[in-house]
Amino acid sequence: MSENNEIVLSGSYTLPDLMKATSSTGLVPRELQQYVYPALEEFKNEMAAELGLPDYANIDKGELPSRQNGKVGGGMTKKMVAFAEAVLAWNYKNKMLQNQGNSAQPALEK
Repeated sequence: MSENNEIVLSGSYTLPDLMKATSSTGLVPRELQQYVYPALEEFKNEMAAELGLPDYANIDKGELPSRQNGKVGGGMTKKMVAFAEAVLAWNYKNKMLQNQGNSAQPALEK
């Protein structure tokens, strides 16, 4: 963590910097791209295990009913959307608190 409680990621990114860069461009920064596929694979296997498919990485997916495969992808999507909502809410809350602090400062200075 840096001195202002921000998580510093690879390179010089802090978590807020990464969120800003990713949301404005829609792209994962180049130095993190190599981690996207393995992270999604791990996430998929964890989701499948939660749904009762503990050896999903080694299962022949063609033998599974489409409903089960769909539940894995749907569960991943649901969790990713919930995470994105939490990040948006956190950013919005901090922005509102910062705006309140800025509007309260002139009153305190008088």
